[in-house]
Amino acid sequence: MTRMAKANEIVGLDLGTTKIAAIIAEAGDDGEIKIIGVGTSPSEGLRRGVVVNLDKTVNSIVKAVQEAELMAGIEVESVFAGIAGDHIRSINSRGVIAVTRKGNEITEADIARVVDQAQAVSIPMDREIIHVIPQEFIVDEQTGIKDPVGMAGVRLEAEVHIVTGAVTSAQNIYKSIERAGLRVRDLVLQPLAASYAVLDPEEKELGVALLDVG
Repeated sequence: MTRMAKANEIVGLDLGTTKIAAIIAEAGDDGEIKIIGVGTSPSEGLRRGVVVNLDKTVNSIVKAVQEAELMAGIEVESVFAGIAGDHIRSINSRGVIAVTRKGNEITEADIARVVDQAQAVSIPMDREIIHVIPQEFIVDEQTGIKDPVGMAGVRLEAEVHIVTGAVTSAQNIYKSIERAGLRVRDLVLQPLAASYAVLDPEEKELGVALLDVG
């Protein structure tokens, strides 16, 4: 007998050119991830990360998710979906705000404001922002700060990396998943998701290139 997925049970959907993979994972209180269900299906409706046949993509998603559900013994309603393809582009941007709070202490709200300001860039109408990734923060010209919360300063800057994708490519992923009876919780750039899976914090700090050959 199956049950509905709990809040700590997360579903990832990898939409590849050769196969579609669904993974159901359980997040523990300590942050550890335990894989409890895996399903795959030949990908017949995608080419180079882009949906080219909606019905075939829907069928492949359904098969992969059902296989993962059977292994995990649960029924899922929503997924985090991967997005990739040669339509993906990225740019660097910078935002700056004044910290006017008494004592000039920087808060999470200031972080959100400066990141929002950094992503307020002009992009073509046929593209949408997928990720805004903070690279570093600068407090009163002091560079290399990863987390400025609690620090004092009057000028806060953020260097961010903005990832964009084609609006229609994202829309077709949403449509495929929704027609498969699921809700998209968020789109995640697939190489970025891979980096979280295989790179540790020390490697990221030292600098490393992750090559996904597909």
